[in-house]
Amino acid sequence: MTKRVPLLSLLLSIAGLLTSAYLTYTHFDASALVCSADAVIDCETVTTSEQSELLGIPVAFLGLAFFAFLTVICLPFAWRVDALKWVRLAAVGIGVLMVVYLVAAEFLIIGKICLWCTVVHVITLALAYLLVSASLRTSNL
Repeated sequence: MTKRVPLLSLLLSIAGLLTSAYLTYTHFDASALVCSADAVIDCETVTTSEQSELLGIPVAFLGLAFFAFLTVICLPFAWRVDALKWVRLAAVGIGVLMVVYLVAAEFLIIGKICLWCTVVHVITLALAYLLVSASLRTSNL
């Protein structure tokens, strides 16, 4: 494992946590949402759509919980626990599946894109790339 992976994963997790916290807040107070609205980009339409909740839970809150969990398992002490490697990989795997669903919902169902959501999606994909590539470099295949 390169020495930068734990720090980068922690920084990405914190960035995702902060962005998800903002999206969770704006889910309940749409007037606090800062985003342009035009034919394609419209954060309010996306964050207030039927797809912005999953089983009655705001997707933004699920993102907040996801990144809070990732932040904890990407803390320096957690990198010393070998078994957490698999937990991190499983977590980002689930995160990537959610990103695929949410991007599909934005494009195919809602017909709008939320820039803040896109930030969360990019962070999730960057974390997945970082963790999977680090895992492959350190595995003895």
